[in-house]
Amino acid sequence: MYKKIEPAEFYDVAAQVGFYGLEKGGLTGKKDYARKYWEDIIIKSTIRSPIEKLLAKKSDIHVIDLGCGSGEGFELLSHVPVSQPLSSGKQCFVLSPDQISYTGIDVSDSMVQQGRKNYENRNNVWFEQADLNRGFPLTGEQPFDIYFSSYSSLSHLAPDMLAQLVEEIINHAESKAFIVLDLLGKYSLEWPKYWNESRTMLPYNMAYLIPPESRNTGYIQSFDVCYWTPYMLYNLLEAAAKKAEAVIQVVRCIDRSIFVGRHMETGLFGAPRFNYRYQINRLFDRDYRGELEYLNINLDWCAKFGKLQPQVWTRLQDYKEKWNCVINFVEALLHGNDGMVSRLIETTIPDISNELKFLTWLYRNAHRFPVVDFWASVMGPQIAVILRNIEMSLEPALGCGHGLLCVVEIID
Repeated sequence: MYKKIEPAEFYDVAAQVGFYGLEKGGLTGKKDYARKYWEDIIIKSTIRSPIEKLLAKKSDIHVIDLGCGSGEGFELLSHVPVSQPLSSGKQCFVLSPDQISYTGIDVSDSMVQQGRKNYENRNNVWFEQADLNRGFPLTGEQPFDIYFSSYSSLSHLAPDMLAQLVEEIINHAESKAFIVLDLLGKYSLEWPKYWNESRTMLPYNMAYLIPPESRNTGYIQSFDVCYWTPYMLYNLLEAAAKKAEAVIQVVRCIDRSIFVGRHMETGLFGAPRFNYRYQINRLFDRDYRGELEYLNINLDWCAKFGKLQPQVWTRLQDYKEKWNCVINFVEALLHGNDGMVSRLIETTIPDISNELKFLTWLYRNAHRFPVVDFWASVMGPQIAVILRNIEMSLEPALGCGHGLLCVVEIID
């Protein structure tokens, strides 16, 4: 059963029970390995170029995090890997924590208090409680360099409210500033029942935070959010820029977490349950071996939904074929099927073929790696990275991931 609540009420409770502290990664939980090594990496790689562009003109970056939660955006921005790690010396990240002037805004007072606790030793990090439904809250402050959001925080706003917020941001910002929008994708495999839904605001929940054995007992708290397509978002951005009499440019728009979205494992929105994300967590973890038999993607169950969105269906099929090719290839390596190994290398597209060649070299040189468990420590993480990088190469966005991540530059 579902119990509808306001988002702020849910996040107050989530912060109070400890979901938004400085948590480490793991096989499960809010900040699992898929979050750290898949989703965080995609966000970091997407915002790296805008940050480098800003740093070419200034040494410090002024950031506002809209829907900041307990301040996880600060961790993202201060841990963006450098573009050229082999020639960067001791520099690991594009920005150091001291180069960021960070202001976090959230509707939940409990989140704001948790953020202040998490970063109480930092004098360049501030948190303020405000409702973004009422517009941009800091109109009297100096312009920011990055107007940042992450992990679907702005999907809590109805389209007209987000349009108002974006217009006010554009009016507040100076030229060459960036807006980062991270929204829920309309055509995710996690909620196929919404693909043909005309209503704007639809139920969502965070039941993935609840242990699987407890999801069918009691109430699951839900709240309404907006699910976005690129077409919807581009129209909103264009209209907001026109009203603000400004020129903007979409720098990049990508789909994030196509097969590893949080709700792939819950089956609460009209899809079967799949544990792809858990298996990716196993691949990233240096103590566990991945279970390849659970990583083959099957889309037969959703063919009827694909007829609603042929372009999305083609994208999903393309990614499935590339993903399964990698999994089948590794299985061929493990079973010594050299004929299939050669055939898959020769018949796949060049980018995937090169990755398969690299996996072959790794596997056949396992004895060179001074690790206790080569599969868990080397082979598994590399397979997960390849699957992630294939997703990152799928452009332009179609709204078929858990997240729709868009970076906008204010030109003038």
